[in-house]
Amino acid sequence: MENRRFGGKKLSREDRNKKKFRRDPDGGPRRMGRIQRFTIPKGTDINYKNIAFLQKCLTERGKILSRRLTSANASQQRLLSTAVKRARLLGLLPVGSTKRK
Repeated sequence: MENRRFGGKKLSREDRNKKKFRRDPDGGPRRMGRIQRFTIPKGTDINYKNIAFLQKCLTERGKILSRRLTSANASQQRLLSTAVKRARLLGLLPVGSTKRK
């Protein structure tokens, strides 16, 4: 029976384990790097009135950035999303962009 998963060749158990995961040059598994646009300091007041701060948390199309990009924890991200939604409701922030590719 051919092993189709590895190109039809019969491989030893060691070779199969080597082929499963790509490794970094230092031998560890590869991990995605975190690209942070900015960090949220601990004492920052996440409020709908702080428009300059909220605009940093939005893309140019008006979408809320993810936690991975803003380096916010879960509670900060919830506060951020409610603040952005309140600011949109009051007309302080745009709801969305009309520019499309």
